Amino acid sequence: MDAKGFESKVAELVAVTQRLDVPRILMVRRLTLGDPETLKWANQRQLELIFSVILEKAIERTDKDVVFAASQNQFEALLPPGDDDARDQERWMLFDLSRAMLAGMKPSEETTTDAVMEELAADEDVDKPMEAGDFPTLFDETLARHARKILSAFAATNTRPHIPHPFLFSPHFGAVYEKVLRQYVLPTMRTARRIKEMATSRNWQEKGSAARLLGMIQAGESNNAILHYWDTRWNGFDPARATAKGKGTIRPGDNPWQEFKDDAAKHGYIPAFYTDIPMLQRILRYDGEEIAESWSFIAQIYEQEFHPKAKADQARQGAFRDALLRAMEKLDHHAGDLLVIRAFFDLPKVDRMFLKLLIQSMGRSETERERKAPLLIAFYNDLPR
Repeated sequence: MDAKGFESKVAELVAVTQRLDVPRILMVRRLTLGDPETLKWANQRQLELIFSVILEKAIERTDKDVVFAASQNQFEALLPPGDDDARDQERWMLFDLSRAMLAGMKPSEETTTDAVMEELAADEDVDKPMEAGDFPTLFDETLARHARKILSAFAATNTRPHIPHPFLFSPHFGAVYEKVLRQYVLPTMRTARRIKEMATSRNWQEKGSAARLLGMIQAGESNNAILHYWDTRWNGFDPARATAKGKGTIRPGDNPWQEFKDDAAKHGYIPAFYTDIPMLQRILRYDGEEIAESWSFIAQIYEQEFHPKAKADQARQGAFRDALLRAMEKLDHHAGDLLVIRAFFDLPKVDRMFLKLLIQSMGRSETERERKAPLLIAFYNDLPR
């Protein structure tokens, strides 16, 4: 089917669902995904993306108080009857799609059909190997996409509106972080001698070049030119290391902090500051897919322990706590700490007392607990009393 015919089919599907509420759209989604005729003009992934946008627009049309109330009960009120596995998938889809509304983001004003086509184009761009461009384009896109995936895995809702998100957990932070990367970080990194040598050492237009570059980033700390210059560039934003006009003065081109401050003021989260440079450096070292999978497991165990569908489905007492501890042991660079913090914002049972007990279970001494969960302990200590 040509592009015009495909867009026409999308427009028809949008028209059918335009005035339906969320439960009815979910029913249409189930029927459409199982319809062989539909699969002749769109594949499964395209249909998933189309319905994600349709549902997001339907959530935007729904009263915010209704969405918030539903989120407090695992979206039970918005789920149509049906198979438990299907409802579980839909539950977490609504959880993700309502994040923007619950965080207070302004709804998009574009039409649903236009939004669907843009989402499909963006997805196609993400999956398309970045082989056709020059090395600077490949380098910047690879690092920016990697960071984008990681930050989307940490982005939380605002179920505790009286406590502002630290920057890492704001759904808004990813955009300004990418802007800073492209404007302040990556161009300077590419001027470094070893990165220039890397650019000319092989044909970066070959198939698999983006994956090869990402593999170099994730190869470890030893003799890693990309991580070395990444850290060096971020350290250059520290006033204590600045060299322009004397110690403590940052060159205008080396000062991204106002970008972070302005975005945080606009969206109501705690901005990144130069004392957060170690955290900003750490972002590139995470594995976005691994973190997303760990979060999905944590959220599933939470539901099974605290909101089971039936008694037979209930997880044993303490299973959720153990899932958090397992993530903290498994994930590198204390990513597990960060998922616990996301749980604090996303999962109502994870309150201040829960964090206190979790931290206490991690060792008898303060030194041992600090070694295992430094990021979580720092967050806990900064919480309002």
